[in-house]
Amino acid sequence: MALFETISARRRRGHKTSPPAYADDRDSAALTKSSNSDEHEHHKSKSPFIYSLTASYKSILMIGAALMLFTFPLAQKNFRSQFYLRPQSQHDSSDIQTQLTEAITTEAIMTAGESDVADEDKGVAYNVDSAADEAVAVKEYTAELADRAVEPTVWTCGEKDRQKQTALDPITNQRPFFAFVHVYKTAGSTVRDFFQNYATVCKKSLALVVSCHGSGIEECRLKRSVNAPQSIERVNSTILHDHYDMLGGHYSFGMADDIFSNATATPNYGNGAPLVRHMVFLRQPMTRYVSHKLYQKKQKDTVEDTAEDIKEMIRTSRGKGQYMSSIYKYLLTPQQRAMKYNQTQTQEDVVAHKAQLSIGNLLRYNAIVGMTETFSQSMKIFEHALGHIVTSTRKEEEVRAMFSRYIDEEVSRNVSKRKGISTGSVLKELNKDEEFMAIFREFVKYEQMIVDFAMAMHQKQYEAVNKVLMDPVFV
Repeated sequence: MALFETISARRRRGHKTSPPAYADDRDSAALTKSSNSDEHEHHKSKSPFIYSLTASYKSILMIGAALMLFTFPLAQKNFRSQFYLRPQSQHDSSDIQTQLTEAITTEAIMTAGESDVADEDKGVAYNVDSAADEAVAVKEYTAELADRAVEPTVWTCGEKDRQKQTALDPITNQRPFFAFVHVYKTAGSTVRDFFQNYATVCKKSLALVVSCHGSGIEECRLKRSVNAPQSIERVNSTILHDHYDMLGGHYSFGMADDIFSNATATPNYGNGAPLVRHMVFLRQPMTRYVSHKLYQKKQKDTVEDTAEDIKEMIRTSRGKGQYMSSIYKYLLTPQQRAMKYNQTQTQEDVVAHKAQLSIGNLLRYNAIVGMTETFSQSMKIFEHALGHIVTSTRKEEEVRAMFSRYIDEEVSRNVSKRKGISTGSVLKELNKDEEFMAIFREFVKYEQMIVDFAMAMHQKQYEAVNKVLMDPVFV
């Protein structure tokens, strides 16, 4: 690689190498056209020796060129590996935390060209170009970060007048504002329902948005509002700042960054995150994928037929080199989703890099993470972080009853309408085919990487909540 860069640099500077010093009869004649015959005979007498040197130079150059052609692909492969964390198999998932901690890129990606990378969720291809990308540094999620993420806010449950909400959020140093990112098929409908009830009980204003296909929250469609002026038909950062306390829906990290854009306070933890507290629910990717496909399908199939359909879809995707990638529309910022990549990057390179960016966002925003598989403890984290101050004993009982209802609730919204076919039954059928399950694990491995890291965040946040609740000062 160093040899290649040296040669390339010399070519860019216009450096020319000296031609080999050889002469045959015609060259001798040309070179000695204005010389005497003695000089001409002198050159001819040296020709065999000069030709021998020339042959040696040629041999060395040919050997060097062959070595370059052989070693450059290896060097290029090694170069790419510095940027992308690529686990060998799903069986390595126990080491993912260690891999992520050590996976720190040291320079930006500067590439040129274009290629097609498949978007599994939409079933189409999008064109990617080259662009400079900021370095991705994956860090370990610490207990100190977890303590900060779940630190209770200080708003009054039952006080609707925003002007009387004088206490600032201890995390953002701004008026409390929560943004819930609803990832598709992660119990988000249940959580959205919770936020609507919470807004009603505590007299907080909530905006629920859908169809967020652009780069900003103003491009979303307002689906429903709670405790907000009826005249509001669309939202933007200014309207959210002036009239709302909470935002929820199918939008992405980064779209709520400008709600407090004019604020002068230091962003979250001094790490550049916006002044809005983010919440997100995630789910094991195999389960999420099957749930997604069951919800989409309308015809009545057996469990076996459904499993075979899913096998065919995943085998087809893997045959095209595709990976499960729909989660990126939620965890990447609009700027990250618009990034361009070089044509030398494979589809796996791109998906792996986006996985690192997604983990980086979870860390940078220090998002409060809920998990569908641990829904009850997730709601306990939410209850603690919302940190409501009640205005009366009756209001306190009302709030506790509401949280208890969700903490004890079995997640069952947005399930398949077909009797006898559930996500669990289809997964059980798929697990009978060991060969296919190896393909399935490969298909979801980068989303699995994200979810494993998010689960570690979730567990540390739950431990942080329990630590506070067990403290005699708070009991």
